Amino acid sequence: MPFASTSMSRSVKALVIGTVFVDLVGFAIVLPLLPSYGSRYGGSDFAIGVLVASYSLVQLILAPWWGRVSDRIGRRPVILIGLIGSAFSYLLFAWAHTFTLLLLSRLLAGATGATVNVAQASLADGSPPDRRSQVMGLIGASFGLAFIVGPALAGITSRLGPAAPGYMAAALTGVNWLFAVVLLPETRVHRTATTHPTGLDWRRLTMPFGVILFETLAFSVMYAFFTLFAERVLGYGREEIAYLFVFIGLITAVIQGGVVGWLVPRLGEIRLMVLGSLSLAIGLGSLPLTVGESPAWLVPALLTSLFFVAVGTGLVTPTVAGFVSRVTDPREQGRALGLLQSTASTARIVGPVAFGVVSGLGGVRAPFMIASLMALIALFLALRAERLVVPPEHGAADS
Repeated sequence: MPFASTSMSRSVKALVIGTVFVDLVGFAIVLPLLPSYGSRYGGSDFAIGVLVASYSLVQLILAPWWGRVSDRIGRRPVILIGLIGSAFSYLLFAWAHTFTLLLLSRLLAGATGATVNVAQASLADGSPPDRRSQVMGLIGASFGLAFIVGPALAGITSRLGPAAPGYMAAALTGVNWLFAVVLLPETRVHRTATTHPTGLDWRRLTMPFGVILFETLAFSVMYAFFTLFAERVLGYGREEIAYLFVFIGLITAVIQGGVVGWLVPRLGEIRLMVLGSLSLAIGLGSLPLTVGESPAWLVPALLTSLFFVAVGTGLVTPTVAGFVSRVTDPREQGRALGLLQSTASTARIVGPVAFGVVSGLGGVRAPFMIASLMALIALFLALRAERLVVPPEHGAADS
């Protein structure tokens, strides 16, 4: 054993997850404001699209590199670099009075935004292989809760002026960094600088990477076009749409924070990928069909579709990360999870653009049908991955 995988205490896990949660709250404060701020500073629709995508574009390139660095020098220093970089990016966001500075703030955030995938590797360091999906689910639950708290704080602080949300995000992240400096331990005992990793086993990893690619492509339709669908087709306003996103966030947080950990020992990661992909396909495919419901049934039908969407993404994301971690050499955890993050970033960039083309050709309902087909492709890949299941006690991550 290169390290004691079962030695991480609950308090250390809670500290790592808490660090990620506060970091994501800062991210979620800024993200909803980007389109309006970009427009305020003279950005065209295309430029605003670039602004929103810029974070993922940089992550696509640098997430695997940061993961590899964390394999060599440890998780703690990379997380600390990520937090201080995020804090400075939010200050730059607050100070920005031109579109160029706004874009630079997002590029800096993306360049130093290694916290999540390195935290995943940190939790993998201290968790036995059969519990990896559960701890990855807790990271996912942090996402769901952060995207409830963050936009609410953005709404409150924006009343104090356009710079206030950026200062709030910077302050939260700065305090988070101070706590991490004092309390966050190193979980990576052995470094690849002095050991020889066996490399990534792509025979086992190709299908799960494909699952996360198509699952993320499918789910990207929600933040790219659900607001337009709800406004133009359902006639909803911003407040109603915000409540619907809160509903999705809560369901996803419950699934990832508790249900996944209970289901993995009973069904296994691959079966949960299958069930999650099927649920996502049902939810996305049924969303456009809710339009034909009578007013009395519209809300129940809509919430049912969104429930399936939330359950689907809530099941797939942590189980893929857990599976990838389990079958990966412990000395390559950061690299593997960084590549997984890079794959998801690719989908978040390509998805909205592709769905924009589909919407232009077939209307605002069409992207959801195509997204449902993408979820079915993820389902097919998960079924193909069934033969690659490695029992937890024999996983490479426990070698």
